[in-house]
Amino acid sequence: MATMLLPVTAVQAQQADWFQVKQGSYQTRFSLTSDTPPENKQQLRELLEKHLTLHESMQNPRMNEGEWRRLIQKTPQEIADLLATQGYFKVKTQAYQPAAKRVEFRVNLPPQAKVSQVTLTLNGEIQQPAHSEILAQAKNSWSLPANQVFTQPAWAAAKRDLLASLLRAEFPNARITLSQAMVQAQSQQVAINIAVDSGPAVRFGKVNIHGLQHYPESLIRPLNTLKSGDPYRQSELLLLQNSFMSTGKFSQVDVVANTQTLNPDHSADVDVTVRETEEKSFRIGVGASTNTGARIVFNYTDRNLFERGLLWDSSIRLEQRLQAATSNITFLTDDKGYRDSIQNSLTRTDLEGQVTTALQNGVRRYWGQPRKFEQFVGANLLYELLEVDEVNSQFNKAATVTYGLNMRELDHQQAPTKGWILNTQFQLSPFERISDGRFLQTQARVQAFYPLTSSTQWLGRLEVGSVNGSASKVPATYLFRAGGDQSVRGYAFQSLGVNEGGATVGGRVLLTGSSEVVQWLTPSWGAAVFVDFGNAANSWKDYDPVLGYGLGARFRSPIGPVGVDIAYGEETKEYRLHFNLGVNF
Repeated sequence: MATMLLPVTAVQAQQADWFQVKQGSYQTRFSLTSDTPPENKQQLRELLEKHLTLHESMQNPRMNEGEWRRLIQKTPQEIADLLATQGYFKVKTQAYQPAAKRVEFRVNLPPQAKVSQVTLTLNGEIQQPAHSEILAQAKNSWSLPANQVFTQPAWAAAKRDLLASLLRAEFPNARITLSQAMVQAQSQQVAINIAVDSGPAVRFGKVNIHGLQHYPESLIRPLNTLKSGDPYRQSELLLLQNSFMSTGKFSQVDVVANTQTLNPDHSADVDVTVRETEEKSFRIGVGASTNTGARIVFNYTDRNLFERGLLWDSSIRLEQRLQAATSNITFLTDDKGYRDSIQNSLTRTDLEGQVTTALQNGVRRYWGQPRKFEQFVGANLLYELLEVDEVNSQFNKAATVTYGLNMRELDHQQAPTKGWILNTQFQLSPFERISDGRFLQTQARVQAFYPLTSSTQWLGRLEVGSVNGSASKVPATYLFRAGGDQSVRGYAFQSLGVNEGGATVGGRVLLTGSSEVVQWLTPSWGAAVFVDFGNAANSWKDYDPVLGYGLGARFRSPIGPVGVDIAYGEETKEYRLHFNLGVNF
């Protein structure tokens, strides 16, 4: 590497500028020469702007001429060191000082280094035939193969991913025993040699629960999702933690597998340490939504009802267009993995000329993994008073049985960037003696998330529903309307459906969808453009979808994504403001 401090010449002045930095009376200028212009030119510029000592010191009011010249002398070496992290190992830099407080650096950039060969060795119990699948997955996880550009971030990520593939599955004590990246600066090639010792394969041992004060362990023990003797998986520890947290009884749950102190049979005991939430709480909340207006909510929760560990959550909700009183009693998961609940509600809505007052009493049983694959069955008794345009009124009743299926595959539960959600539900009214007729309501909703680039995301949504049966008096609660924040934006909440006089009532079929692209401008803020479609009707023959489209702002908050949209309804020729909080599961 050559370092020079010379007056600038006419030939040198012809070098193409790269960028310059000016702080007060000091200025640096960079030019770049390379046989092939680098694709990551902007990234290299940001690296030098942010991390050169010279640039940091230019802001120091104590800078003097002697210190300035000293920093200029050491800067070419710093440039070489910084660019080496991006795979440029033979960088030559010349420094020129045309004025006392000005310096120019001419950077000669070689081709970016590439990986010439990779020698990957996995030792330990992972070599046994029983672990062949994990061995293959570990080898496939290596992300820096031959002929790929070598950079320090890519090298670190490849090692991290390789080790993580073992730590997550049966080998929590895996460690890297050899890590070599041998650089051949003349040929700009890097030979990689890496070895990993997997250590022993680990299985789960006993699960110990600590910190219980108000609940007997016999009630909490069925929340344990681990089976002694099963292979160690980090994902299983997360499921165990979620099983405890989802009860609402604990403010903190720490799950630790003792992988450093294994039992003689190479099993690891698991410690679950909990901090209980206060048994009883009362809260008052206020807010507003573009769907149902301003609201105030009174909520009372008892997390140990009848001293049996039952969770009773009750609320009174007062909104401009919706009022509701609800009670939900949830039982702890039993030793077979079932989660039961008793649900009661009285709800009144006044929307688009239709006033609906509904009393519902039901029971449900859930099983499966709530954040992955969950099923439920239930039974419900509905009494409903329906008023349309303050003229027509009718009383409806229905006894239904329900089956539902919820599936998720997301990279993040609160703010997903990749994955999908599927919710389906079938409600059957088979008993004519206690219902106004027989019918079957079918409903499905799918949401998809896909990253188009590192900062651009696509979101899609599709919802379909139908009601089949000969009964003419299907309760309005089981019919469909569309429009609003989570449906077709650009239209008022539940304003799309069947026109009856001056009111909008529910239809027997529903189909809505949405396509949205979000461009994240910062890690927390983004801008969105979207198109929604859909409607509800009495039959597919009468179905006539409408369009809504617009622009929005997005914010990644600690409690989930927040969205504010301005949408134009093509059918109504009106603009509407919509507000969304979180992902609708």
